[in-house]
Amino acid sequence: MTYLITGCLAFAFLVVFDFNKIKLRISFLNTLFALGSGLLLYSSIMLLIDTPRDFNVPLLGVVFFSLLSLVSGLFMFYALFGALPFKQTYVEVTQNKVIDSGLYALCRHPGVWGFFFMYFFAFLASGRWIVLTACIVWTGFDILHVWLQDVFFFPKMLEGYEQYQQSTPFLIFNPQSLQRCANTLGK
Repeated sequence: MTYLITGCLAFAFLVVFDFNKIKLRISFLNTLFALGSGLLLYSSIMLLIDTPRDFNVPLLGVVFFSLLSLVSGLFMFYALFGALPFKQTYVEVTQNKVIDSGLYALCRHPGVWGFFFMYFFAFLASGRWIVLTACIVWTGFDILHVWLQDVFFFPKMLEGYEQYQQSTPFLIFNPQSLQRCANTLGK
């Protein structure tokens, strides 16, 4: 349970990181993104290695669901670090422009999908109910975090964000956003 709570604390660091980008603008506080991400990574690893299995998963299931968890994690990683300019997004305290192509044409927060499925498949691979609990609780915090970004932070941080909100769904993509994503992937 401690690791679950520690993972929840990570989201507080991420919110303060975003608040810093629009209000405080203190370069040192940009380290809160790395701290929050590291805390979540630590909590995730500890849930997987320091909690007992609740049910057995056949080896083929472990391999299959572990691969799906890895692919989902890579999707999330790409959404956060590959599809966005790293330095401007996570290091500098500057206003950026909206990215509305590729994954960010699909929905405004595509990383949430990778985040959820990474933990969901990790639960199926690990046989640990606490990982499913973390999946649900942490995804809830992730959705709250991106909602705060969407309502309070990004309209002030990202040039053209209001127009982006009008053209691109929040989380649940639609046929039009799927088409825009397919047309702009790799651009």
